[in-house]
Amino acid sequence: MSGEGKKISISPKNLLIAIVVIVLLGGVGYLGLKQVKNEVKSKTASEATDSNKYQAVFLTNGQVYFGKLTDNGGNYIKLTDIFYLQSKDQSVQPKSAASADQSNLTLIKLGKELHAPADEMNISRQQVLFWENINEDGKVKQAINEYKKTNK
Repeated sequence: MSGEGKKISISPKNLLIAIVVIVLLGGVGYLGLKQVKNEVKSKTASEATDSNKYQAVFLTNGQVYFGKLTDNGGNYIKLTDIFYLQSKDQSVQPKSAASADQSNLTLIKLGKELHAPADEMNISRQQVLFWENINEDGKVKQAINEYKKTNK
């Protein structure tokens, strides 16, 4: 036996088909990995939500809503039992609650507006900067407790 191997010749047409198949398989694999990564992120965010507490949800437009957050891992998060801050000097929510004088802010229950919205909001995940659980001893939660006590 000699050390010579057989030469394999591949036609340009077969080479092109092989390249297309490899690129398609690589693309499908990449998209599958990206989907799994997004699902893992969603599960982690959902698990971090303390269902016994209210959450503060900070949006890209500067608005902040307080309520019970449900994250099912889709394109939207759901907020229920919603409150928001409003300046006593303005008829709409201030652009930045952090820059407003805190003594001039009132906590408003969603649903009392002119268009009488339902007490449920589906927020695009892309519009959420971040969210956090709020503690019982904070001023917002104390105001929510007071509202619930006087509006049974």
